[in-house]
Amino acid sequence: MNTGLFANGSLRLGWTGLRGKAGLGPTLLITGDIVARGYRVGAVVLITAEVTATQLAKGNNAYIGSTVPQPFVLAYVKQQWVMPNPPPPDETAMGIEVQLHLDASTLEALEDRRQGKDFYLQIDTTVLLVDRGTPDESGAAEHLAVHYQVHPTLQWQDQLQVTQHLWGHVLQQWERGVGIPLVLPLPEVSPDARRSEVVRCVRDAWQKVDGADFPGSIAASRKALELLRDISPSTQPLPAAAKDRDVDQRVRAVLDALFSLASAPAHVDGPTKNFQPQRGDAVAVVAATAAIAQQIFAQLKTG
Repeated sequence: MNTGLFANGSLRLGWTGLRGKAGLGPTLLITGDIVARGYRVGAVVLITAEVTATQLAKGNNAYIGSTVPQPFVLAYVKQQWVMPNPPPPDETAMGIEVQLHLDASTLEALEDRRQGKDFYLQIDTTVLLVDRGTPDESGAAEHLAVHYQVHPTLQWQDQLQVTQHLWGHVLQQWERGVGIPLVLPLPEVSPDARRSEVVRCVRDAWQKVDGADFPGSIAASRKALELLRDISPSTQPLPAAAKDRDVDQRVRAVLDALFSLASAPAHVDGPTKNFQPQRGDAVAVVAATAAIAQQIFAQLKTG
């Protein structure tokens, strides 16, 4: 947390997390903690933050916007509880949050530059004292005329890490994203080395997506698909007409089509010679591979 002497007291402030607030437009709630000490009852500050996304996969920094100015009371009359090591009577600790409104174009641009990776939010915070609170009954320190009509400001800069998991949760809160968990079970009896290799390849493919190695991710998915074609229990050859195929054969047709898609980057000539996989391509292939692997594993279990 940032700490500093501010006006008549001391202030500590730190940003700790994010939440999404759904609505006609997405609102990002930045949560934090504040500890104020030495202020008079009724002292009020106004907090504003300029937010910039940094360490993005595409480009260095991207300014997102400014939060709505939010007032916070630094001192108020509290009920005193009997407890060991109580905080000082002039200390106020509380959780805070500020709101950053985003439009659809800003969110889409951020997603394009993030490319599914972790990133950081640089938060430039400005604290403005708008009210010093109720004067002391004794009138002490009121002779300091410099305090009258003066509204001090304090500025801090924080770096808040935003992981893929955290941002995915925010997107779901905005109803702008969805997470679908997929589990590839391994056999408990008579384990098949090829099934284990499929799971390893899918895991490797997803890790390469996180590392922005999109061609490598598709290559790992292609290896998994190649193994799945070997262990698929569907009857070959497939009937020419789709209406004549049973469910297993239709799954096999999807598997063959997916293998063909994953083979596109390997062809250096023909219609796909200039194909450069992007994150969307790699995610589509690895997600579909995980889904079709789960289906084929289920066929093997029931076959």
